[in-house]
Amino acid sequence: MEKRKRKKRIYRYCSYIFGVCCCFVLLMIVASGNKKMSITTYNANNTKSIQAVRMADQYHSLLESKKPLVPLIYDTLEEAIAVFQTGQEASFVGKITGYGPDCKGCGGNSACRPRQNFQNGNIYFNDASYGKIRVVAADRSLPCGSVVRIHNISIYNEPIIAIVMDRGGGVKGKHLDLLFETEKNMQGMHTQNNIQYDILRMGF
Repeated sequence: MEKRKRKKRIYRYCSYIFGVCCCFVLLMIVASGNKKMSITTYNANNTKSIQAVRMADQYHSLLESKKPLVPLIYDTLEEAIAVFQTGQEASFVGKITGYGPDCKGCGGNSACRPRQNFQNGNIYFNDASYGKIRVVAADRSLPCGSVVRIHNISIYNEPIIAIVMDRGGGVKGKHLDLLFETEKNMQGMHTQNNIQYDILRMGF
């Protein structure tokens, strides 16, 4: 009888030890699983944070790209042209006057091809890229078909865009001459200095 009781006690003791070991192993598994989950969650959050930062950088870059470029103003027309031909924005400051197709010594047609007739009151040129724009006479250093944006003309509230389609004996260097319908109908236009010209295109 004593032997049987002793065996039962040993069995119970072993069962107890086995149960404790099993519980310990299960706790270790659960703990390691939670740690793995927490690491995974941290990594996921970290990845999302990096993605958010990248998206913000891309958004700011997009905003920067949409900002209008402010061209540098150069002292001479030649310098502005040289810089523009490198692919950079460039401007110069010069003089502007007005003329009509009926001016003394004018033939009524543009000096540049397609030699548009200006005597019919048409002071615009239909450009493939810029649409309906004004006409100016300019120095030969600005090739026919060159396009400029003109600021600060007293009779206009906004800058205008014009194309070089004409020449003139007195039009040299940073002096451009804006075409009007007639010499008598120039809308109060007079000689102006400190006019800013932004070069938009060189030639056709």
